[in-house]
Amino acid sequence: MIQLGKAARDRRLLGASIAWRPAQLGLLDSLDGPESLHLWCVARQCGKTSMAAAAAIANAALRDDLDAMLPHGRWRYVPVISPSEDQSRDFTRVAEALVEASPVLAGYAEVSAGRIDFRLPRVDEHGGRWTAKTSIRALPANSRSMRGLTSALVVAEEMAHWRSDTGGEADERRIWGAITPMQVAFGKAAKVLCLSTPWGEDNLFAELLKSIEGGVIPSARAVRASIVEMWPEVDRGWLEGERAKMGEDAYRTEYLAELVASGGSFFDLRGVGFEDAPARPSDGRRYVAGLDPAFHADRFGVALVGESVNEPGVLVTGVVDGIEPGARRRSLDARRGREDATLARVWELLEPYAEGGGLRIVTDQHQGDAVGSYFGRLGVSVKVVNLTGPLQTAAFTSTRARLMDGSLRLWRHEPLLEELRRVRARDTEAIVLPRFGGSHCDIASALALAVYEQRHVTGAPQGKPHGGASVAARLREVERTRGMPAFGPASSVIFEEF
Repeated sequence: MIQLGKAARDRRLLGASIAWRPAQLGLLDSLDGPESLHLWCVARQCGKTSMAAAAAIANAALRDDLDAMLPHGRWRYVPVISPSEDQSRDFTRVAEALVEASPVLAGYAEVSAGRIDFRLPRVDEHGGRWTAKTSIRALPANSRSMRGLTSALVVAEEMAHWRSDTGGEADERRIWGAITPMQVAFGKAAKVLCLSTPWGEDNLFAELLKSIEGGVIPSARAVRASIVEMWPEVDRGWLEGERAKMGEDAYRTEYLAELVASGGSFFDLRGVGFEDAPARPSDGRRYVAGLDPAFHADRFGVALVGESVNEPGVLVTGVVDGIEPGARRRSLDARRGREDATLARVWELLEPYAEGGGLRIVTDQHQGDAVGSYFGRLGVSVKVVNLTGPLQTAAFTSTRARLMDGSLRLWRHEPLLEELRRVRARDTEAIVLPRFGGSHCDIASALALAVYEQRHVTGAPQGKPHGGASVAARLREVERTRGMPAFGPASSVIFEEF
């Protein structure tokens, strides 16, 4: 038996390819302690996957005491449970690199898709020679994938991001309940390692963390660590840039490892003023209708955004809505009837803003052909975009930036505001739209599309939020202090600041 901390410091074992930081070694040392449940609440960019891989390899390859607790020839597994297939593959690649760099371990390992198998020579108490068979299995978060495995160590990677709303095999509580039966053969020698960046308070990882810290769970140890605690040399200027990109709550979640009630909410609506009613058609011009179409499961998101006729550089929000299309229809005619009825309802909302031919529509590509055909016959220009990945991030970032600098005026439409509060930022490249109450943040997606389509209205870059007074208020200040017309040449002075 070789302890994990010792193996991490040995260049022949797990120290060959990674210069572990002191804080990482401290966590690895702690896993050799007597506790059966270890929970690490650690910030992003701190090497969680590398530490999880080291723990899994050490348990699989360096614990002859655990091998002796099973009948000879029986496989012993180290399941590493990740939120997705992609993360499972990433884990396998990291573990494979650690093994291949070790002159001692590489010769005993066989790497294949999603697993690393070891066949290790052992000697029993009577001098007899035998071969222990162990396997690290990278698994997506699903209780069914764990059945039939016998394990002394289970690693729950990025546990805060396991799903908590399915009620089925992929539900976090079903997965958690499947862990104990795997470990019965090892008794007090069995361990569970849960490690993750936090993501709000409404998940099993957060519950376990608070319970351990409150002394409710026996034989358990919890650690919280920010990026500065794990990586003291981190560039502080870069961190401040991340804070500006992500917003305060998301930053506290991702880099300070705090349990923020908003769970990394992308929008901070505190201090934002809202109008009491939607903008009238006469309050704006060149309206853009953002659509997030749906015809059976989700709501059909609609949001109208136009340029204010009273405050240049400011966007006003007209009607917004989430239309319930109704139940799924079986026959083709019934489906078409439902689609036409839904689109007719959308047109009822849009038509008052279409006078003069200034209305444009931008829609997500889902059902884009149906939307384009219907509104095209009405003479409305339709642009179809794929609101995923970088474009989705850019659209929501533009919306947040305008809310923060006051150049987007929303009205108090509670379903929309609730959706905005629920939009999450996993990191600076990913927007997460959780499902709740029959909605998938459909109105918020429609709003982001419309706002992004209007991104050139002021000439202000929308890549990051801008604080302070609205553009209009700042223009009026220029007029007061310099004696210039409010919306004449002074406008260029303001825009140069961006």
